[in-house]
Amino acid sequence: MQKDASLADDLGRKEPIVPRSINYLPLMLLVTPLTSIWWGAITDHNGSLQLSVTRFLVDPRASLTWCFLPSHDIGVAFAKWIFFEAILYTVLPGRVCAGQPTPSGHTLPYTMNGLSFFICSVISFLLPAALGWTELFFIAKNWRDVILAANVFAWLLTCLAFVKGRIAPSYKYDNRGNDSYISDLWRGIELHPRFGAAWDLKIFHNGRWTMTALAIIDISFAALQWEIHGYITYTMICVMLLRNLLIVNFFGNEEWYLCSTEVCDEPFGFYFAWGSGVFFPTIYTLQTQYLAMNPIELPLTHTILILSLGIAGFMVYYIATEQKKAVNDTKGVHDVGDEMALFIRASYTTTDGVERESLLLCSGLWKYIRHPNYLGLLILTYAMCGLCV
Repeated sequence: MQKDASLADDLGRKEPIVPRSINYLPLMLLVTPLTSIWWGAITDHNGSLQLSVTRFLVDPRASLTWCFLPSHDIGVAFAKWIFFEAILYTVLPGRVCAGQPTPSGHTLPYTMNGLSFFICSVISFLLPAALGWTELFFIAKNWRDVILAANVFAWLLTCLAFVKGRIAPSYKYDNRGNDSYISDLWRGIELHPRFGAAWDLKIFHNGRWTMTALAIIDISFAALQWEIHGYITYTMICVMLLRNLLIVNFFGNEEWYLCSTEVCDEPFGFYFAWGSGVFFPTIYTLQTQYLAMNPIELPLTHTILILSLGIAGFMVYYIATEQKKAVNDTKGVHDVGDEMALFIRASYTTTDGVERESLLLCSGLWKYIRHPNYLGLLILTYAMCGLCV
């Protein structure tokens, strides 16, 4: 294996970064309190982000009065849930799959226990409510404190990843650190931070508990809609159905995720920890948050039409991803539709000196659209938003 100080140059990170990294500091300091703006838009301004931003600009103190630490009870409950999720990730069995080769040539094992993790997590959330120990709308009713707890957790995770990357990196020749502490906090150091041989921090954070959180948050806000208004709208049901199509598909075909940019190319820093742990579960569930407070019910024909559009978007995403994976898994032997797969062979050399190859698909849906998988997700997302107007 190559052990060269120039490895960081090959990874594109050794550059005059210190002056420019100052720009990351206000981003890290501001995004945490600004999470109040989108929730304030729903609770105080009938969903108007413009009014929420205007209020913040006029009186920042009034908008940010609660943006400090979560209440003790919510903080403890959040910590217990994360600990429980970590135990599930550790003990649940699953087949082992190999990831993509890292820049230094490592091929890492991943335990594919996502679907069982998702099922166990949802049951564990529903069971206490069924036994009368808590309420299903507990998360929704304490949403502000939950957001704060998630922010605190993201910062703690960022610091943990920073210290680990500096002191005990799992694969130091894959590191993407710089001379700037600020840059390393923001962008991250380790590409694949692990505890032991297989406990992958990146997979647990973005590929386990946050993906599961989407479904749990939706359930909680649906329960809040029932609590406030006495019924659940068809629009709420359709939004949850579309989102769970993505979630179940993600866990049922999670080998796809091992080839994603997030796993292969993004180091674990604040950008990843906060983006996956705060931005992702709060922004991606805005539809159910809004519908809980504003029980919009569309005409049945409109609801069916928008739901069908969302399902069509999901099918575009699924087919495009399946075509790409099948061709790469079979090294181009797999047919796409009724025709032989057309692709571009893209060769590259990892820093251990081994020449490797990736196939860029040029047939099927990929013949007509540059990123059909992204297009499908956009259509599905627009459909979920369309159910809220």
